[in-house]
Amino acid sequence: MTDSQPTATPCPSPPEVLLIAGSRPEAARLAPIASAMTMLGRVDPVTIAGGAEPMRVHDAFEALGVPPCVTVLPGVSPENPVQVGAALAVRFDGLMTEREPAAVLIAGGGVTALVAAQVAFFHKIPVVHLHAGADLDELLAPFPEEGNRRVIAQLTSLMLHTTGKGVTTAVAGPNSITVGDTLTGLTPAGPVLADLAARARRGVTRVGMLDASVPSVLSAAATLLGSTPDLELVLVGRPSTEVWQDPVLVELDGHPRLHVLNRDRTRDLLGVIAVSSFAASDRRGRYFEAVACGVPSVLVDSGRGYGDQGQDPGWVPSVAPTTDAVLHAMSALLAVPSRVRGPGPARAPGPAAARRVEHAVAWMLGLECDPVPSSEDPAKAC
Repeated sequence: MTDSQPTATPCPSPPEVLLIAGSRPEAARLAPIASAMTMLGRVDPVTIAGGAEPMRVHDAFEALGVPPCVTVLPGVSPENPVQVGAALAVRFDGLMTEREPAAVLIAGGGVTALVAAQVAFFHKIPVVHLHAGADLDELLAPFPEEGNRRVIAQLTSLMLHTTGKGVTTAVAGPNSITVGDTLTGLTPAGPVLADLAARARRGVTRVGMLDASVPSVLSAAATLLGSTPDLELVLVGRPSTEVWQDPVLVELDGHPRLHVLNRDRTRDLLGVIAVSSFAASDRRGRYFEAVACGVPSVLVDSGRGYGDQGQDPGWVPSVAPTTDAVLHAMSALLAVPSRVRGPGPARAPGPAAARRVEHAVAWMLGLECDPVPSSEDPAKAC
């Protein structure tokens, strides 16, 4: 008789899921999910930074504590979304052929999300779409994101909604779950702005994010601060010395409810957007970042800032670059009940929302019995 040692059974590796972002708002929503997946260990998240400007997405992932595993460089001019999409399709095809992931998770309705869904579908890889609800059911509003989302919906195996709004037949698939918005749990890194975000979530104050380079926005801000005692404003960038010397704006310098944010502080920027009641800028890129984060926004037609995307801005709603026009537009947004009066069931903050996404993905992959957890604690696997 010989002694025999028991043979060790190798532990299977967790299934790999690609989390693909093509913009900073998409990275902001996917980063908490990657962290939740890493913490729970049932799914191996692989973060992918792509899009027309992948290094901005790369930096956003890093600023949020989730360095991207792969950064996809399209190698074409970012001004042409068709060329960007074509280049990304080739690179995503190679990436998915090499890695053979169990699923692909995307957010929003950008070109990157659309192309990633199409390539995953060709590879017969399940697509999970984190869909930010919209108030309108209009194909061209916003353009092209709404059209992209409708195409993505046809290719999606699991549809996850950040809110209960905008869940129409055009975007609701057979597996459709409301998980909450992972973006709402994002906190700025700086202590002053982190305290501002906490007060906004408690409903103590409202927050507006403004572009410091637009004089009419600054003039309107001075009036708003004087007439709205529960409002605090965050200026992105610091106005020039000449602007600060304007007699109308002198009172802004050092105002206790005015905060200045450096443009390169990505986490602070996204953390403030997450709790803002409105935003105002004359740059299309900044305008659409705020809109993608669910923030009602004012685009000021100052005659500059439209060329950064190389597209005709005619379809973009904008206001004249006068103090009265900007003040009227911002006041109208403030008159709408604030979306940040505490999280509420449809705006559940992270990490709960991120864990709900992880749970739903685990369910789709056969690692959970139910698509929705019975509590906020991770449920036991089947």
